[in-house]
Amino acid sequence: MLMQAAKAFIFKERRLASLIWLWGVLGTLILFLLVDYLTTITLLSKIPYFSDALLWLIPIYYFFTLYQSYRAYGSDLGASIPTFFQFILQMLVLMIFLSFWFVYSMFLTTDYQDNTSSLRKSAPSFFTDVSKLSYPSDATLEHISKLKLGANFSENLLLSVSDIDSFINYAIGHYSFYRLKMNYPEFEGGEDYNVIYPDFCANFESYWEKRAAAWMEFGYKEGDDVIEGVLIHGLYKGRTEVENKDPFKNFCGTRDILFTQIKRETEIGIIMVILPKEKLVWLNSTGWF
Repeated sequence: MLMQAAKAFIFKERRLASLIWLWGVLGTLILFLLVDYLTTITLLSKIPYFSDALLWLIPIYYFFTLYQSYRAYGSDLGASIPTFFQFILQMLVLMIFLSFWFVYSMFLTTDYQDNTSSLRKSAPSFFTDVSKLSYPSDATLEHISKLKLGANFSENLLLSVSDIDSFINYAIGHYSFYRLKMNYPEFEGGEDYNVIYPDFCANFESYWEKRAAAWMEFGYKEGDDVIEGVLIHGLYKGRTEVENKDPFKNFCGTRDILFTQIKRETEIGIIMVILPKEKLVWLNSTGWF
């Protein structure tokens, strides 16, 4: 019965204006889903202005169908009234759909992007906004990425700074740094800094298994929220492993570091790590929902 109703709806004879309205709604929804899918493909997203150009297709198609509908109604002043109501109704349908889509995208999807053209352009502003420090004039951007796990996210920036001593002197004037050892993603002392760690060094899974085991020593067991929150990170191994590992060849392994926790709140974690010998600066900003 459902199939018959669907076929009757699809093949029903309609006047031209109604047909244009129908495809204005359906076509815009289909185009939106297609654009959303294409902009998540890593290779395509690295093409400069590709994502922006795709997004412009949606309003272009939307208003093109309205123009065609206006012509179907008669292309005169009287056609403006039904076209206006069509615009309102079509927008209402789209807003209802987009509301459900954005809720789904925020809470139920995962995504990982690194070194896309848009991310690389945003590197200086990201560094300044998160660290409240000026972007080093002699910095080379080695890596920038954004990891999304449902409503949670982790943004990471790795810079190579040629005059690292000057940057250290500048940074310690704003934050208190501690001398530690790091074997990413583990830090000397084993403290939790409230951040999500991407898989920079291909040892992601073992790290989170150790974290889960440590919590179990305090009496937690599988199924508890804290254990599930730790183990769930292992599900994203492979999706969050960086494609280009060259910038991390001097980052991974046991390293002497300068560490500061810029911000730590219930829903925010921001850390900065400086590797003096390697002349690298790593900035992580994590948001929890």
